[in-house]
Amino acid sequence: MPVFNDLSLDKQYLINEFDGDQVLLVEPIMKTESCVLILIHEDVETFQWKKLSDDIFDIIEELSEEKSEEFEALFEEDEDDFEDFED
Repeated sequence: MPVFNDLSLDKQYLINEFDGDQVLLVEPIMKTESCVLILIHEDVETFQWKKLSDDIFDIIEELSEEKSEEFEALFEEDEDDFEDFED
């Protein structure tokens, strides 16, 4: 079974942490000797520490650089729209 230590820093992954769980987009951003800090991209981005040995039910895919940039672009456009609204 995959574990959080299998995820590379500064990459984005679609995972199911638990069987039957929703698909999450996660990004490991820091590792210590025992843990990894992941950024979870949901309605509100959150940070969460996981043990390197914590199980992941399924690593669905590692997003390519192209898909990661495409994802980020979706939210840059939303931010631009919000800024235009404030003016």
